[in-house]
Amino acid sequence: MKLSITILSVLALGLVPVKAQDADLTIDQIVQKHLDAVGGADKLKAIDNVKATGNAVLMGGQVEAPITMVLKRPTSMRLDMSIQGQNFIQAFDGTTSWMINPFMGSPDPQKASDEETKATRDDSDFIEGPLMDYKAKGSTVELVDKEDVGGTSAYKIKITKKSGNVQYLFLDAKTFLDMKSTGHRKQMGQEMDVETTMANYKTVNGVQMPFSIAQKANGNPVMELTVDKYEVNVPVDDAMFKMPEKPAPETTKTDAPKDKPAAKPQYE
Repeated sequence: MKLSITILSVLALGLVPVKAQDADLTIDQIVQKHLDAVGGADKLKAIDNVKATGNAVLMGGQVEAPITMVLKRPTSMRLDMSIQGQNFIQAFDGTTSWMINPFMGSPDPQKASDEETKATRDDSDFIEGPLMDYKAKGSTVELVDKEDVGGTSAYKIKITKKSGNVQYLFLDAKTFLDMKSTGHRKQMGQEMDVETTMANYKTVNGVQMPFSIAQKANGNPVMELTVDKYEVNVPVDDAMFKMPEKPAPETTKTDAPKDKPAAKPQYE
């Protein structure tokens, strides 16, 4: 039931339609067109946090779950879902990645592996996306080619993170709309090719955000999310991103210390 943090990195990306551009655009021009279409760097940087509420359809339509996601600068995020009466939580406080997954046999918080935490940190530009200030982040970008995505011509952009991990973004060649993101990651010991698609963009505080998000892992549907509402710069307690301590085990009667027997006198 674990969801990839990758889906959280596209929640605040958004683009507005612009005029069709020449096929000879450089990668820097494409990145700038993308950022301008989002609403501009100033509007993005004015967003401290984003709260999204909606409904998720999981496992190819077998399960529905209300969902809440909170993203906060610089690198915090939390996802809450109620699945069949049980609460699933996945979070990152900028340092520690953790989850509560009762479907894995325990209701206690579990710390993610070092590899998963590294991948989450790699994708932690949740609000602004990976293209904004990519040089300052230590990333490199290159235009691979144009590809057909669902009948629409899209720029395929390769993003190599400072860590060496690679992500691909597909931008609509006419609107510069962020259509799809793909990447490879390891979760719970399994290698996964993750694909995330975004659609149905609407303006929120001057920034375009996707209200429809779908994700696949190794070609299999994982989640289809319909966002009902985005809220920007709402009160957020940083404690919500911290991994809670596991409850101490209860002391039972058998665990209670026994009284020591009275010492026998040395002489009778």
